Amino acid sequence: MEEPNSIKPIPGKDTDSFHKFQSLISESLLRPKMAKFKTMKPLPASLLKEAALEAGFDLVGLGPALIPRPAQETLRHWLKKGCHGKMTWLATNREVLESPQKFLPNAMSVLSLAKDYGMPPTLVDGAQVARYAAGKDYHRSFKKRMKGLFDLLQKIGLKREEYRSGVDAVPLLERSLAEGAGMGFRAKSTGLIHPYLGPWLLLGEILLHGEAEASLPPPGSCGTCTACLDACPTGALTGPGELDARRCISYTTIELRGPIPPQLRTPQGNWIFGCDICIEICPFAKKRGTRPREPDLQRHPSLESYDLLKILECTEEQWNRDWTGTSIRRAKREGLRRNVAIALGNLHREDAAPALERALKDPDPGLRTGAAWALGKMKLKSKAIEEALHREEDAQIQADLILSLEQSKS
Repeated sequence: MEEPNSIKPIPGKDTDSFHKFQSLISESLLRPKMAKFKTMKPLPASLLKEAALEAGFDLVGLGPALIPRPAQETLRHWLKKGCHGKMTWLATNREVLESPQKFLPNAMSVLSLAKDYGMPPTLVDGAQVARYAAGKDYHRSFKKRMKGLFDLLQKIGLKREEYRSGVDAVPLLERSLAEGAGMGFRAKSTGLIHPYLGPWLLLGEILLHGEAEASLPPPGSCGTCTACLDACPTGALTGPGELDARRCISYTTIELRGPIPPQLRTPQGNWIFGCDICIEICPFAKKRGTRPREPDLQRHPSLESYDLLKILECTEEQWNRDWTGTSIRRAKREGLRRNVAIALGNLHREDAAPALERALKDPDPGLRTGAAWALGKMKLKSKAIEEALHREEDAQIQADLILSLEQSKS
């Protein structure tokens, strides 16, 4: 009898607790009803799970390639309210997000995969980078591990057009699919939590033709806990399971181009790429603790060789030479430099004033406004901000610079 959810203990952790958890899950197999979904051909669930674990994934589950109706309705309401901000591709691909069969025709099953990235915090000269982005671009390592599974899929009779993989940057509701595959329960922060591995989960999936037996969901829930909602510095978590991306630090520092709204700059704190606050505060994360860094998750060389001032003045040539193979490229050079300017202001780095003054002349409006705001927050270089205001032709940027100038003189 196969396990409904294949996971493995992490070396150096409490393996007794792990085995107790596995025993609890195994006992649930005695229940008379097992979730099944009909499709075209049987899939060897245990073989797929074993192969995925051998490929280096930490958590594996099988489930139906279906998005529940409530999740579809939530998505539509979220898009209607504009909570996706400038991520227009989400609205464009709404029908695909709601129906995995538009991503892979006739898809019936999903092999959900996860990597645990619960490592120590990543600090760069006093600033922070989201843990998942500290090492190599995880999209690449995920795809590399998946390739070994493709060979197995072909051996068990699936043709190339009968499976399709995805990792983050594809139109799939990964967390809904993962939840349906028994990978965990949804957090009030909108993330996914596994009761043993915790909330530090990077997700990927392979949609499949073929019949599979769904993995049973593990026990657990957030209960009455509201730690993540209470800790969010920007108020992006507007309620349990409700996220306004427009206020989320992960959105403003990664996806948003141009200026970050002035009211969100102080709450950004020292984050220069992404944010881990709602995960760090989670009791399941604290209970789980941290794990050693794997080779793919070792700090990217650029995070070792660059300090904040060097990032602020990073040239296009340096960006293309030194920042390859990292998820941080998603923010673009202009976005990362803008984020650094704001972090320097929040860290009250007066030594950065000359570099920030030079940034006032940069072609990118996001960096110009970020630099002016940082100088204004530190009450420095008001004359330089005035000069930047006189040069500025964009009315919205002028208004932003006026706020910074007033702050510098207050």
